[in-house]
Amino acid sequence: MLRTVLIGTAGLLALAACDTPLKPPTHTGVCWRLAPAMNGAQDFRPMSNSVPNLQACAIQLEGLHLRHGAPVTGAYQGQIIYVTEDRIEAAASSKARRYQLFTPEQRAEVDRGLKLLMGAGDN
Repeated sequence: MLRTVLIGTAGLLALAACDTPLKPPTHTGVCWRLAPAMNGAQDFRPMSNSVPNLQACAIQLEGLHLRHGAPVTGAYQGQIIYVTEDRIEAAASSKARRYQLFTPEQRAEVDRGLKLLMGAGDN
């Protein structure tokens, strides 16, 4: 029994070691959204071009989050952007340390502006 558990654990560790981190695209000025691919894997798909900076892309992803109410993952010039209920963060890869892009006050201000824009489109 113990041998079976040890072999199973070793197998899981080997699989975890092979798990490659998600690498974001590095194209200049493109804001990407992570979406399911045809093969069931995750794939970055372009959302918009001529985006001036990481924060502008994060704001577009926050708009998706507000509209759909679900976490959103995207990317901008080699950085992954994570938008959740609690935070908007970025990291160089899925295994790298994340850092916060907006303070709670800044995010609240962004959300007010986005909701105003979304409401204007409903009229």
